[in-house]
Amino acid sequence: MDKETYNRIKAATAVGIGIITAISVIKNTWALATGGIILAMIVLIIAKRQVGEILYDERTKIVREKSANATIGVITVGFAAIGLGLIETSFWGYEANMDLGYIFAYIALIIMMINGIFNWYYNNQLGG
Repeated sequence: MDKETYNRIKAATAVGIGIITAISVIKNTWALATGGIILAMIVLIIAKRQVGEILYDERTKIVREKSANATIGVITVGFAAIGLGLIETSFWGYEANMDLGYIFAYIALIIMMINGIFNWYYNNQLGG
């Protein structure tokens, strides 16, 4: 199978997941959506194994790494800012925002901690 056929299968699978999820929401059942997603994952794994061409090269890997690092940074800073903003608004009379603000702040801390652990681990593994 070539890359173009694989990309068509990916697009059709994404459309299928959207349709199944929409039906799942209408019928108010999570099992249908979960089953559809699991089936789509199996289809994509089987299709990826059938591709004879190279799907990813070094450039693609570097682009994805940089994209992932930027995403982690933006999401972490965004969660921290939202958390601190919600905590601050709780002192202005919106007491219900305090718990949600702490949740966002703790999520930002957890993301930073996990990122730091992985950086330390791969730094040691790759001789950094």
